This record gives sequence, C-alpha cells and structure tokens, in this order.
Amino acid sequence: MPRHGSMLVKGNFRRFLTLAGTALVLSACSASQSESDITANTAAKGENVPLISQYSSPSGTYLAGLVAGHNRDYSIATDLMLHTLEASPEDPRLLARSFLLAASVGRDKESIDLSSRLLAVSPDQALAHLVLLIDAVKREDWDEAQIRIDAAPKVGINTVLQPMFSAWTDLAKDDLNKALSNLESLSKKEGFKTLYGIQIALLKDLGGRPEDARNDYLALLSTAKQPTLRQVNIVADFLNRQGDTEAAQGLLETYLNGDPENAIATHSLQKLASGEGLDRVINTPGDAFAEILFGFASLHAQEKAYDTGLVYANQALKLRPEYEEAKILVGEIMQTQGRSRDAIELYKTISLESPYAWTVGLRIADELDALGLEAETLETLKQLSSLRPERFEPYLRRGNLLRASEKYTASALAYQQAIERIDEENPRYWSLYYFRGIAYERTKKWPKAEADFLKALDLSPDQPHVLNYLAYSWVEQQKNLPEAEEMLIKAVELRPEDGYVVDSLGWVYYQLGKYKSAVDYLERAIELKAEDPVINDHLGDAYWRVGRRHEARFQWRRALSFDPEEEQVELIKIKIDKGISSSVSDS
Repeated sequence: MPRHGSMLVKGNFRRFLTLAGTALVLSACSASQSESDITANTAAKGENVPLISQYSSPSGTYLAGLVAGHNRDYSIATDLMLHTLEASPEDPRLLARSFLLAASVGRDKESIDLSSRLLAVSPDQALAHLVLLIDAVKREDWDEAQIRIDAAPKVGINTVLQPMFSAWTDLAKDDLNKALSNLESLSKKEGFKTLYGIQIALLKDLGGRPEDARNDYLALLSTAKQPTLRQVNIVADFLNRQGDTEAAQGLLETYLNGDPENAIATHSLQKLASGEGLDRVINTPGDAFAEILFGFASLHAQEKAYDTGLVYANQALKLRPEYEEAKILVGEIMQTQGRSRDAIELYKTISLESPYAWTVGLRIADELDALGLEAETLETLKQLSSLRPERFEPYLRRGNLLRASEKYTASALAYQQAIERIDEENPRYWSLYYFRGIAYERTKKWPKAEADFLKALDLSPDQPHVLNYLAYSWVEQQKNLPEAEEMLIKAVELRPEDGYVVDSLGWVYYQLGKYKSAVDYLERAIELKAEDPVINDHLGDAYWRVGRRHEARFQWRRALSFDPEEEQVELIKIKIDKGISSSVSDS
C-alpha cells in the first residue's frame, strides 16, 4: 500500500460514509442529559407531579415548559404550561400556548376546557372554535355544531372550511338541498374546483342520489389532471357499490399503470378481485368532517405548520380513532420533529394486516435506527423481509446499518440480497452497487469493489460520490491517475462546495507531482472542511513539496489536533520532526 494507503482504509471511509447519503442516519447520543432530557425521562415513568414541584416559581415552570416545547417534549411541555396557568388563569398568551400544546398532543379534555377559556378572553381564536365544533360533531349535536360554525371568524382558511362544515351539518339534519346550496360558495373560489367537486359527489352519494353522484364522480376524474389515490379509491368504492365492479377495477388498474408498486392501490384491487369490496371512506357526516380535517392537516404539514397540522389531525382522529391515514400523518410530523419514540409508538398501533403495514414498518426501522437501537432495527427489518420477501428495501437498510457499524462482510451480503431483488439495469439502483463497493473495499476485496463502483457509474455516470471514491482509491493505489484526475475534475464541477471532493482532486494533483495545483485545491478544501485531519495532513505535504516548510509543519500539527486515525499519528509526528525526504518539484 502507498504511504497514504491506510487513510483509504479508515480515514477515507469516514469521509465517504458522510457522503453516502444513506437512508439510515445513526444519531450520536450524548453522555450528558439536558433539563428537557431529564424531563422526558421522568415523564416516561409517570413522575410528572414531582417533576413540576421541583420548580420554585411559575416563571421557572414556564421557562421549563418553553425548553420542553422547544425540544418537542410536548406532553411534558403541556403539563408544565398547565401548571403555570394556575398562577395566571386568564393570561391570553399563556392560555393560547397551553391550548395549542394540549390540542397538538391530543389531550381532548384539556383542549376543550382551554378552548372555552381562551375564547372568553380572545374570541377570534380559530383553532379553539374548531375544537369545540368537533366536540359537538362527536356528540352528534348538530344544532350546536352549526352555532360553532357560525361563531368562528370568517377569515383565511375558515372561508373554505365553513361552507363544507355547514353542508355536512345540513346533511346530518337530512337537508341535502340546503347542503348543496351552502357548498355553492366554494365553487366560486379560485383553485378549489376539485375540492368542490369531490364534496358535491360525496354529499349526493351519502344523501341518496346515486345517479347524480356518479355523474359528479366521473366529472371529477375527467377534469382532474392527475387524480389522487384517495379520489381513485373513493370513486372505485362507489362504482363497486353500484354494481360496476369492472369499472372500479379498471380505474385502479389505470392508476397502477402510473405507480405500479403502490401497495394501497394493489390492496384495493385485490379486495375487488376477491369480491370483498372496498372500505367506504364516508359512512356518516362525522366521517366527512374527519376527511376534511385530514386534508387540511396535510396542507398545513406541507407548509411546515406542524403544530397546527397536529391539531387538525388529532381532531380527525377524535372522530375516527382508527383513521390510519391520519395516524400516519401524525407520525410523519413526529418524525420531522425528531420525536422518534412517539412516532414508533403511534405506528405500532397500525395493524400488520393494514395495507400501510409495509410503509409503517420501514418508518419504524428508520426511527429505531435514529435512536441507535441496532438490534431492534435489525429485528424489524427481518420481519419486513418476511412480510414482503420480494422487496429489496429491508436488505438495503440492513446493509446501511451494518456498514455504519463497520460490519462490512455482513453488510456486503445484505446488499447482495437487495441486488438479487432489483432490475440490475435500472439506473435508480446505482447506490446499491456503490454501497456494496464500499463494503468490499473495506474488507480488502478491491477487484469486487472496483467492479461495483464502475457498475454504479455505468448506471448513473454523474454521481460525484462514486466518482470521488473510485478516483481517490485509484490515486491511493498509484494507478489510473489520468482517469482519476478526469473523474475528480468532474466531481468538483458537480460538488464545488464539498471539501472532501475538492481535497481528492488536490490529492490526485499531489500524486501526479503537480504540487502547486495541489496546494490551490487543498487550500480550498481546508476552507470548506477546516477541522478534517486528513485534509490538513494533505495540505502539509503539499506545502512541504513547494518549499513552504513552516506552513507544512503548522498544518501537520493542526492535523494532530483533530484526532486523526491512530496509525497516522506516528507518521505525522515523523514528518513534523524530519519533513518529507525528496526534492521539490517545479510543477
């Protein structure tokens, strides 16, 4: 191996693990615990009251609540804010914060109570009106529901929600004509034609006008540029209930032509083929409210208004506790917020018989991995590979996890099992060969590694990570240097702000004896990754070669300060003491 070969074995792999972009990112766990961590752990043991009592004043409890909320420990933050509220029961801001926390974690009793109290001092709080409305819908008190609808401020998103809520309240009172009339205002709002169309069809469907509903459903499909799976399932269910199973199957088959791996559409088609029929999405007006809430929860989540999205989704779940799509949306938001344990617990409430079980299982594996629970992650992936043995995803995730744990032989085997389940000529799977190549390189099976890197580039020629890894490996082996230079020039063009890629090009110039060019690129790499020991060591070598001896020793000392790989420490110390023995090139 050449002088820097050992860096390829460990230091080089560290950089490429960073570059790999794997689906599984292992979180580092701190040995120390913050106040909010202690809060969360105490809460998990049911010790909320002693925890709250440790704060000597309402202001202390309030600040602790802010910290817990900032760290997304919502349940604890809610308890702390409610405790603070006892000292200032009519403070509008404190009421609003406490209400939002309670509603976002689904604390139904507290959020209803806080809604009434908040509206007494701040009557324009739209979400507080919404919580009281959904409580009336849950109780099927339709007169109160209409009062709540009318009381809410008629601004913003409420100008869209109120016509729909009123329409379904009218239908609950057996007045379909009034429902259709109330919804008419929605048809005049720009951008809401599709929403109006599906609501009209659903109202007529549940209201006993199937022929009119059929016309509206089909009109919706013809005008929608790309119907959603939700819309397709609703219409397919209607057609099947009307005895037109063939048309329902055709609708799902058309959808699957554009998304052949969609498990939900496949499940629906299988149910129709078996004569079982589909689950009706809207059985009651309350179901319609839940569907509307879910849709707007999704919109808020897309806009990253996560707390509001959680309120809408939890209200949907209040009306339909087993609403799987709403559960999954809440889980997605929790994942986005870094609330891995909460997301896992929620996902586990979804049955293994559900068509969503596969997707949810993958998410559980991701979150277990994020928590650093390797054994649990591997067991979950094993279960998933049994659930759908033809799928490659569990093996890919297994390979990534084992590779991150430096179990390279087992990792390579997992990638091999994944590759056996894919179309090997499909460009989208280039990363499988790249990852397996890394595993082979780490187990000193270079011919196999090189073949995989070349295969990855054959499938997707412009992947900077692959170009970088293969070219750097060639440089370390003192082979194919002109090709490596060409590859790294391309990689730098693709990733000019990536310090590792820029370092690799600088290092190939060093190996080619083009020391001045090496210095230029290695100095740029240092600007991008100032604390990387390998890059500092490389720059020290390049400085020495161009006669900048004091700067070379400075860079080598910096490299030592950044915790280089153990076998490099002595080599760097020798260079600091004796320098590099050879003449300086003029190139």
